[in-house]
Amino acid sequence: MKNGSIYALRDQLAVGQISRRQFLKRAGALGISAAATSTLLASAASSAAARKTGGTLRVCIASGGTTDSLDPTKFLSTGDYARGHSIYNPLVALNPSMQPIPALAESWESNSTADEWVFSLRKGVTFSNGKDFTSADVLYSLQRHLRPESESPGKPLLEQVTEMKADGAHAVRMKTASPNADLPILFTQPQFMISQEGEEEFVNPSGTGGFIMKEYEVGIYARVERNPNYWGDCYLDALEWITNVDGTARMNAMMAGEYDIATEVDRNLIDLVTRAPGVEIVASASGRHTNLSMMCDREPTSNHDLRQALKYCIPREQIIQNAFKGYGMVGNDHQVSPTDPFYCDEIAQRTFDPDKARHHFKKSGVDGASITLYTSDMAVSGSEAIALIFAEGAKAAGIDLQVQVAPPGSYWSKVWMQVPVCVSGWDARPTADLMLTIANKSDGSWNETAWGSEPFDQLLVAARGETDAAKRKGMYCEMQRMLHDDGGVGMLGFYDMIDSRRDNVVGFDPHPAGYNRDAFFATDISFA
Repeated sequence: MKNGSIYALRDQLAVGQISRRQFLKRAGALGISAAATSTLLASAASSAAARKTGGTLRVCIASGGTTDSLDPTKFLSTGDYARGHSIYNPLVALNPSMQPIPALAESWESNSTADEWVFSLRKGVTFSNGKDFTSADVLYSLQRHLRPESESPGKPLLEQVTEMKADGAHAVRMKTASPNADLPILFTQPQFMISQEGEEEFVNPSGTGGFIMKEYEVGIYARVERNPNYWGDCYLDALEWITNVDGTARMNAMMAGEYDIATEVDRNLIDLVTRAPGVEIVASASGRHTNLSMMCDREPTSNHDLRQALKYCIPREQIIQNAFKGYGMVGNDHQVSPTDPFYCDEIAQRTFDPDKARHHFKKSGVDGASITLYTSDMAVSGSEAIALIFAEGAKAAGIDLQVQVAPPGSYWSKVWMQVPVCVSGWDARPTADLMLTIANKSDGSWNETAWGSEPFDQLLVAARGETDAAKRKGMYCEMQRMLHDDGGVGMLGFYDMIDSRRDNVVGFDPHPAGYNRDAFFATDISFA
């Protein structure tokens, strides 16, 4: 039992990232006693320490390089996102429950078909240079992505907006090519932060965020200081962003007291970090996952019973405890994470069951055959250990599963979507719609299992335009059931994002989108 996992659960419950029910389930899986669980529940309710104003926070980030930028249309790295959120704001933010909340847009509404939207903008907001924030800034910032020469990662997402125009100084109207009830969540993407109308150079940009950029060395260092014109609460005097891509060196410096926050803790270093005086682990349950990809368009995995047999061979809890070091959640053979508001908890959890696996394997007609599972740590971190655990699960069901470690340089071109069975891994997507569309729609370029279903595709489009939340959840629940019962994904586990903080840092809490996608990350933090 790892104390880091225990306190990570407490933090996730305290910020509303997981429910009380999920907390109790995961606490039980960790072997936490009923008495200890009660204590943790009480501490979660009172875990917010007293805040104080002032001080400089030192943050060591794990990514950065020569492509780093202060221009939102060029944001590529987690470092770009984190720095950007300190000096700019988006229209919409995501809370720890992955629901859209106001940022520069104080409200929004759509027509009944979710293809026309009005975003009402916050009044009384000024840029750090004193200029008033208006709808002109929003239009200018978003239209920069759509220029013919733009190479913005956000361009393909924004092209669905066929019309955008100002409705006075504090409202923007938009039309989309097709219904999309998730349009507000689109504007939580880091590339869509709002800059000032006319800004092109981004050498010393003015933003509406809580801080002003004072020093900046591309890929190395940045210092921001409090914006006196900021429209919200802000506790710190300054933040320093230091880039260090060496995971071991980053954690050594963190344990030596050089940083107040250090991001992306290697799982193999978690125990060492948690033993360091004054250092705590921050684990954010997320939609990032590792999965078994079984191709449905070729033998032998075109066989439904074989896919069912392999799904029942997954020792899910063992993978979470051993491969993920306790920092993760079991999945249910679809890609929607338990952190997603549209996750369907009505579907019975598939568990490790060698007897059912043996039954389906015999029924498949390939009983006695050897199955090859391809994997590579360099392509999907930790996947070789996961594959070996899975192979032992298959052995318990009498299935001969051979693990083949593939060359990492060609894994995504010669293994993924090429062989019948391999280990795959995905970053989280901001909505269930986007995740399900990319990974499962019949004509999707990244439909890695080649599973196709016309009813699924039709339901996917219908759900995208449904504005009734309860009806929409029912649609997503049915899609998850289709994948669970028939699809080619065996979910090996959702894994937490692991960061670290000093114990006098308040407000750096778990967020399923990651700290770097939390629009209020910089302004929520203080020292105790």
